[in-house]
Amino acid sequence: MRVADLDELQAAVRSVRLRHGLGVTARVALLDTCAELGELAGAYLKDTGYADAPEPGAPTERIQAEFGDVLFSLLSFAVAAGLSAREELTATLDRYETRFGSAARGGDRHG
Repeated sequence: MRVADLDELQAAVRSVRLRHGLGVTARVALLDTCAELGELAGAYLKDTGYADAPEPGAPTERIQAEFGDVLFSLLSFAVAAGLSAREELTATLDRYETRFGSAARGGDRHG
């Protein structure tokens, strides 16, 4: 993935929200993200048979749709909160590389 792709996706979310009058505050976008994550968890558990089934193969259409909703709402939060998803994810990846790189040399592996 090109790093710029995340900027483009965040801009696309901003554009859809503006075009359709779906402006929200950061608080509302964050709550929406939490709700969408719950819907994804519910769909995943239902479609995979909860704990009684082995790990599933390909995700169902419902799981895919809910995952897309989570990403849309999360990027909506980034837009509303004035965050750059690309910058924040890049910084997190750097922190994980540092943390787990030192863990491989005998440091702590806990996240």
